[in-house]
Amino acid sequence: RRLPRRRGAQARTSSAPRNLALASRGGAEMARRKQGRRIKRKTQKETDTSDQASELPPRAFVFSKGKVSAPLKALVNDLKGVMSPNTARALKAQRRNKIKDFVDVAGSLHVSFFLIVSSTEQSSYLRLVRSPRGPTLTFRIRSYALAADLAATLRRPYSAGNAVWQSNPLLVLSDFDQSQQEQSLAATMLRNLFPPINVQTLQISACRRIVMLHQRPGEEGGGVELRQYVIKAAPTNVSRGIKKLTRGNRVPSLGRYGSMADYLAGRGGYSSESGGETDDDEKVDLPQDYVGRGAVRDQRVGVRLHEIG
Repeated sequence: RRLPRRRGAQARTSSAPRNLALASRGGAEMARRKQGRRIKRKTQKETDTSDQASELPPRAFVFSKGKVSAPLKALVNDLKGVMSPNTARALKAQRRNKIKDFVDVAGSLHVSFFLIVSSTEQSSYLRLVRSPRGPTLTFRIRSYALAADLAATLRRPYSAGNAVWQSNPLLVLSDFDQSQQEQSLAATMLRNLFPPINVQTLQISACRRIVMLHQRPGEEGGGVELRQYVIKAAPTNVSRGIKKLTRGNRVPSLGRYGSMADYLAGRGGYSSESGGETDDDEKVDLPQDYVGRGAVRDQRVGVRLHEIG
């Protein structure tokens, strides 16, 4: 005997497929609604190929890699001075740092060169790396003299102030043979390491240093020699007496002289720094005001270079 079916149960069972159909139809409509025109968003980071980045001066990281001695660490600090002000003087690399770590931050800081000092059991090396795709030049360090070593050999060493390191140096490339591929590449890399000079807008008061890179001939062993100088200008034809009067606040002793004229005329001639003993090729007329006492516009001065490392 069959039992009669309940109307409520039949209604519930009959309504289930309808609800399932409505749900599937609504899901298809929602899927069609989500499909629309794709908005392309900018996901790539800006690189150094923009016009704004090209106007910036070249910047460099100077650091040591691996285990190096204390004199090589001092050499790294001297190289930071050479690359000033376009380098991070307070940069300190740790042993766990990889080259990739410096490459990752170089793009955002517009750093395009790495100067890496390393050492092995055989010799010490200096690598000049163009970031991020090269090329890389490797130099074997045969000999070097620190700025402290040079100052110890001088009777009156020159102490460069902070203003000297705040301006870009003048680059001098000497005896690089452009016909040889390795020397031509080295000259191009070293030239791009420093900012170019615009003669039309150049302020000579900003020219405080000279970095000279000299390619030594093969009979002398070859290699590249690096030297750094500070430029000093002093008025010519100035006696020692006048120079002593204009320097400092101390009044000289005049007890041995009858008058001021005797003091100025009998002080022993001209000082070497005043340009009295320099050649005519080392004397120039300043087109602008320069740094130093008496180095003003239209003044004839003697130019001297003081090596600082």
